[in-house]
Amino acid sequence: MSSTEDIVKKILALKPQLTREAVERLITEERAKAGNLLTEEAAAHLVASNLGLDGTGERIEAKVRIGDLTSGLGDVSLTGRVIHIFPSHTFSRNDDTEGKVLRMLLGDSTGSVAVVFWDEKADHVVVSKIEPGKIVRILHGYTRERRGEIEVNMGGRGQIYMEPMDAVEENFPGVDSYFKTPGEIHSPGTVNLEGVVVDKFPVSTFNRRDGTEGKVTRLTLEEGGARMNLVLWDERTDEVEDMTVGTKLRLIGGSARQRDGGGIEVHTSYGTVIEVLEVGVEPLVPVSKWTKIGDLRNGMYNVNVAGRVAQISEERSFNRSDGTSGRVASVLLEDETGTVRLSLWDDDVDLKNEMETGSLLAVENGYTRESLGSVGLNAGGNSQIKINPEDVEVGEVRVEDKMVDIQDLREGQTNVYVRGRIIEAPQVREVETARGPATVASFRIDDTTGEARVSVWRELVKEVEGLNMGALVRIENCQVRPPFEGIIQVSSGMFTRIVVEEK
Repeated sequence: MSSTEDIVKKILALKPQLTREAVERLITEERAKAGNLLTEEAAAHLVASNLGLDGTGERIEAKVRIGDLTSGLGDVSLTGRVIHIFPSHTFSRNDDTEGKVLRMLLGDSTGSVAVVFWDEKADHVVVSKIEPGKIVRILHGYTRERRGEIEVNMGGRGQIYMEPMDAVEENFPGVDSYFKTPGEIHSPGTVNLEGVVVDKFPVSTFNRRDGTEGKVTRLTLEEGGARMNLVLWDERTDEVEDMTVGTKLRLIGGSARQRDGGGIEVHTSYGTVIEVLEVGVEPLVPVSKWTKIGDLRNGMYNVNVAGRVAQISEERSFNRSDGTSGRVASVLLEDETGTVRLSLWDDDVDLKNEMETGSLLAVENGYTRESLGSVGLNAGGNSQIKINPEDVEVGEVRVEDKMVDIQDLREGQTNVYVRGRIIEAPQVREVETARGPATVASFRIDDTTGEARVSVWRELVKEVEGLNMGALVRIENCQVRPPFEGIIQVSSGMFTRIVVEEK
């Protein structure tokens, strides 16, 4: 008795409503779908799986949800929707025999996982002509961890069944739901990404430690109200050589990584697949053209910010770790939502000679990072800084809107405006700091909501020295320090200004 006959008899025993002729017809149809590349036995297995049975007549059940998978499981059965099928590859084993491997990405309502098929199991997937969007069931797989991710392997006992009839379609989200936009990716790991190319950078070459030459380029993808850099290495740079802005991409198996200074970017790897979905389109949910200063957070990239120049610092020279010298200057920008320090580096420092207090500044493709205890704005090699552009507006900035009551001051706040009457006259003293000796003046103020201890440094000492109790002072762009003896402390910073409103 053939194996095919065994399967047919078990189907008829468990599905008495079917006739032998009907089962044989289903087997013939399955072979025809596969271009007669399937044996009768393989086709009989497919018919059994479509009827909710396995080849031994047992009812097929998915015992594990993808989100519950852990490494080291020896007998895994699950059902999922096919998200993507990677091309099969052949390889040589240590014993000089040839092997084959194929990876499939499956998903259910709890997550997604890569399923790896080896040798004849990989051939089975190929001849079955499984496509993304189909629901499949796998039996007797085993799990292991690879590069920090759980994957399911299909060895000798493993079986796959296509479109089990007892699978409820609604329990398995559509393929599109397994792809995230830049606005939805916030942590490192393997990701599937979808977005529209809004910027493309030239290919750069570099030398590795082993003397070989490498290549790298970046695309900026936008969707979901956010942007993210896609980094492509070596031969992957050739795939995007002719790609234009406005191309909608789908990335399968990218690696989200933490950038230096904060933020997430996605890198391609050997197994990453890049698909072009559309050309000449715009993001469905684009990034707002201008980000308000009050909405800036650490680790933002390709951000556009406009503000009025409140203050300009002096230029400072420094030496880099590679021995080269550099220049830096800072500009305090403000809009109706807050203030931020813009750092100008090297040649951009000369721009400060073209601006003055009150000038409108627009920074395009800037990035943010935390420095000196607060989030700062920076202009990199791909940024543009425009002074008094005609097509940009900034809301009115009023001093009174920026004032903070002393009772509302919190440790760590920066660029704070506070006002109060002096209740303890300034005391001037010399102190030793990491930068050498310095002069500091300390006094206390009260605004009827609370008291604060104020410390102003260096040049600002002269502005408060000699002030009497009862004087009303406004301290702009100060920093809030931890309380001392139960009293909150504020201290001067780079852009602090003292305004005496009443003597």
